[in-house]
Amino acid sequence: MKHNTVTVLSLAKINLTLDITGKLPNGYHTVDMVMQTVSLLDKITVEKLDIQMDNNYIQLSCNKEYIPCDKRNTAYKAVEYFSEYCGIVCQVKIMIEKNIPSQAGLAGGSTDGAGVLVALNRLYDTHLTNEQLAEIGAKIGADVPFCIYGGTMLATGIGTDLQKVEHNFDLQKYYILLCKPNIGVSTPMAYQKSDSRPFAENVHSTALINAMQQNNETDFLNNLYNDFDSLLELSEVQNIKSIMKENGALQSVMSGSGPTVYGIYNDTVALQNTYNILKQKYNETYSTKTCDSGQIVID
Repeated sequence: MKHNTVTVLSLAKINLTLDITGKLPNGYHTVDMVMQTVSLLDKITVEKLDIQMDNNYIQLSCNKEYIPCDKRNTAYKAVEYFSEYCGIVCQVKIMIEKNIPSQAGLAGGSTDGAGVLVALNRLYDTHLTNEQLAEIGAKIGADVPFCIYGGTMLATGIGTDLQKVEHNFDLQKYYILLCKPNIGVSTPMAYQKSDSRPFAENVHSTALINAMQQNNETDFLNNLYNDFDSLLELSEVQNIKSIMKENGALQSVMSGSGPTVYGIYNDTVALQNTYNILKQKYNETYSTKTCDSGQIVID
């Protein structure tokens, strides 16, 4: 079936674990982390244009003024890399309805890039597999391949070596509260700071995955971890974590290079109470659930 317009719901991620394990000669850092998709999402609409020209044409718009709509945007890069990979000239109009905060540790930019790849694959009938889309995505950014797949995955190397975490642990019984303080964190700067101390040798993902496979909630909660939390020591992050824990969160951890904090709840009343408290000070506060996919195509 031919499509001229495709809309994709592109979901955010949180880090259940994140250990920085080393640094490569090219300057990239290696990591060991378990990533999980959550239901906070951006809406990406890609329209195929009928323009008689030999070059790519990319018209990009976003509902948030602070988001660049040029070559700096992952959505723009996605078109260029898709075009190069497939040998297709792409002439498209992309509209991003952004809900995921930027510079937040939630892969907001990465999931937009992944969403555009998924949309282009359908628009141009290229029938690429998720593995092929992830291969293109790795050129855009380290989190893009995960955002293609979604669900629960172990990421190693620079974050692009992915393995699905098989488990029968019921993540859907939890509610995930996200709260981003009114600051941004530069991921390159955060990684640069990690060079000042020894890299992790004992990663937290092994114990976390074992806990999920054995249905051990206590061990699962105890092994949620983020290296950047102690590395950056952001006072706003610690404040949010404290508020969450004081108001019923089973655990509270920073996601990615921050500064977004997530709290895990099994009680909707406690979650709503914490939401109300945090929302008074932090506008970017969201109630979410875990999801099994990273990109959802809606026709």
